[in-house]
Amino acid sequence: MKRIAGYLLAITALIACPCHLVLALPLALSFLGGTALGVALEAHTGLLIAAATVYFIAALGGGLYLLNRWPEKGASCLSSPSGRNPRTPPIFRGQASYGGRERVTRK
Repeated sequence: MKRIAGYLLAITALIACPCHLVLALPLALSFLGGTALGVALEAHTGLLIAAATVYFIAALGGGLYLLNRWPEKGASCLSSPSGRNPRTPPIFRGQASYGGRERVTRK
């Protein structure tokens, strides 16, 4: 669920990007022309650009945070769906035997 929220925040951040407002704002104002919302947006264009910029920064940061998070402890793929340990043996240096060899640690 957090991954979906991360994608949603990242996509809406790219839509609300201030560089896209150069094209999107006049287009939105032309569609909303003659309505109360169109008049309000036209009267407060600077406030709209500032709010979109703040939302862009916050949503992009939040989306990237949610998409780049490490899984919580205990949520790894080391156990099977039944809850038992996996059948694959641990990795050792040298041959694939357990004869007192040191275990390889991955970083």
